[in-house]
Amino acid sequence: MKPGTEDNRIDWKLRFIFHSSYLLELPDAYILFDYYQGDLPELDGTKRLYVMASHAHYDHFSPVVFQLIRKYPGTTYILSDDISQRQCEEAISEMGIDPPEILWIRPGIEYTLPEFRVEAFRSTDQGVSFLIEAGGRRFLHAGDLNDWCWQNVQKSRNEKMQAAYLAALKELKEILGDTGLDVAIIPMDPVLGKKMYQGPLEFLETIPVRSVYPMHMWERYSVGESFLSEYPEYLGTFHPVHHAGEDFH
Repeated sequence: MKPGTEDNRIDWKLRFIFHSSYLLELPDAYILFDYYQGDLPELDGTKRLYVMASHAHYDHFSPVVFQLIRKYPGTTYILSDDISQRQCEEAISEMGIDPPEILWIRPGIEYTLPEFRVEAFRSTDQGVSFLIEAGGRRFLHAGDLNDWCWQNVQKSRNEKMQAAYLAALKELKEILGDTGLDVAIIPMDPVLGKKMYQGPLEFLETIPVRSVYPMHMWERYSVGESFLSEYPEYLGTFHPVHHAGEDFH
């Protein structure tokens, strides 16, 4: 992926929806990531809507997303191939809607669409993370790509997880080059306890990135401000989320 020059990069807007779901607005399209619940804003009907789901976990994907096609005809779905195709087909049939366009994706697969290009990168859990290039800018929604080092588990298990995550970050950095990312949306999960900041720190230390936004916080939004209190050097790069529906530009 090659970024554009500073003077020809597109503007973008980002809204935190709920948990791991964000809505990215581009000049000609919307991308809704990992939606399963939460309030969506009214969208500009002249822009195409793309719905992406990084994996099958209930807090990242729900068949409810297919209801969006009633209001926004032409919605395209880009789904990790670990999501049950049969479940999707049954849900669509029960809703009584025409089958929408679904693009199935797995690590290493990419699609070039009219408004952007999307490439699936790997995860350290299930499914994929999404790497997107649009108008000279690059965005990452990490899905469950994280250093999932849990408390009270075998040390060897956490060491393997950390090694896998660091290897993934090294590979991602090689793909991106020194210019890195404009936006990264990454997990910061308080269920990890003292380890919740480990993955984000490793990400920030490895990947050149202009703006980072947390997700997977289980509505414990104070963790973002706490992170900056401990690591003030990331003020201006790391942006805490304070509530559902918060906008970033």
